[in-house]
Amino acid sequence: MPPTTWVETAYVTMIKAYQEKTGIKIAPNNDYALNMLKSTFSSNNTYSPVETIEDRKDIEKISNHITSVMLQNFSFLPDEDIKDLKGYLQYLFSELMNNVTDHSGSYGYAMAQYFPINKKIQFAIVDNGVGFLRNMRLNYNVKNEKEAVLKALERGVTSTMQMMYNQNKNAGYGLYAMTKILEETGGRFVIISNNAMVQMEDGKIISSELKHKWEGSIIAFEFNEKNINLDITKFLGSYVTYIEDEDEEFF
Repeated sequence: MPPTTWVETAYVTMIKAYQEKTGIKIAPNNDYALNMLKSTFSSNNTYSPVETIEDRKDIEKISNHITSVMLQNFSFLPDEDIKDLKGYLQYLFSELMNNVTDHSGSYGYAMAQYFPINKKIQFAIVDNGVGFLRNMRLNYNVKNEKEAVLKALERGVTSTMQMMYNQNKNAGYGLYAMTKILEETGGRFVIISNNAMVQMEDGKIISSELKHKWEGSIIAFEFNEKNINLDITKFLGSYVTYIEDEDEEFF
């Protein structure tokens, strides 16, 4: 199994979620990690602190916070590349935070970190909710958490129908689009849902069962800016669609 030691951002976010759920304070033996746990936003860091997502009204603000922190580290890029990078990040951050507010039944906790040497961005979102299986069973024949996560990675799969422009629209493109973005940029991810873990490393998806489960879900990814070779508009046109009845509309 590929190692998961790269998910430092997820580790800090998990501590925050655990503290909020149990009331037990955990103090990492690391000043950098301690600062990440402080929910004070600063635009001068290579990381955003762990922020709490209570409902949909928080998503735009938090997505903008996180994106602005990440973008300040890419001032060397041409304006067009900055525009594309901003589009990719805001799309990824918003979609994953929407998943928490729509499906988890609990608050979510999110943060991102930039690694200057490798020019990589890590993002993690954690919740103490119900996990994937309970929601995916509403529309699909999945037997366990592992099957539920793998199903959620497929194109057009969603456990709910959301409203867009006052019409029902299929919202099942967040995790699928994340997978495609990370495949094209040499990134990777890990998803944990209760006792199941699904990872993508080197374009290969591997699933396993955890000995000690996390009650809820964790999604963390690592994104390589230097490998972007498709502008955000073309990407969304190629991979992200919203389906209504039998007509397919590009978003």
